[in-house]
Amino acid sequence: MIRILRWTFAGLSLAALSAAQPSSVRAATGTDPDWPCVQRKVPHLSAGMVWAGPPVDEEDRSWKKDEALSSLVEKLALRRTSMEEAKSLINAYAERHSDDKKRHLTLLFTGLLQTINKERDAIMRGISRYAHQQAARAEGIKETRDKLVALAAKETLSDEEKAKRDQLEERLNWDTRIYDERSQSLTYVCESPRILEQRLFELARAIQQHLD
Repeated sequence: MIRILRWTFAGLSLAALSAAQPSSVRAATGTDPDWPCVQRKVPHLSAGMVWAGPPVDEEDRSWKKDEALSSLVEKLALRRTSMEEAKSLINAYAERHSDDKKRHLTLLFTGLLQTINKERDAIMRGISRYAHQQAARAEGIKETRDKLVALAAKETLSDEEKAKRDQLEERLNWDTRIYDERSQSLTYVCESPRILEQRLFELARAIQQHLD
């Protein structure tokens, strides 16, 4: 009986988690069943969402031809570059191009928009893959639990069935632990797109201060 109760509660716990995720996804995105995060899915950051400066051609790749500008974009986009250092680098860049500040700073933002969108898109694709893996893992746990319940329903078990039961128990405990740990990790990973969005907004604001 103790074994049956443990398997049942494990199954109920997993079922509760699995049932909760789709509803939270629908509440957050309304459309994408592959998006497991509570945060609303915003597939692409547009200039208008964070930029109040001159018009931006979001397809313009000319900034890549400027080695100094391309290097600056790469450094500013890195999350390990502190915002204090980023503002200092932007200030220096604006001073060096005071003769044509509007064009250079707009290109700087364009490069950041494209670079951060690219990184963010890769993270979001990874999150969707992660969600699919978790769904497959949840289905595997359910199947293992069902096999255990079927064995527990028997009045007597052969030695072979007892060994199989023990193996299934071990698998259930291990797979459930992995599932729970990865679910917790997903909570943190889901913050990454929002963090990048906030970084782009702060960088855009720092650039715009030189356009006033």
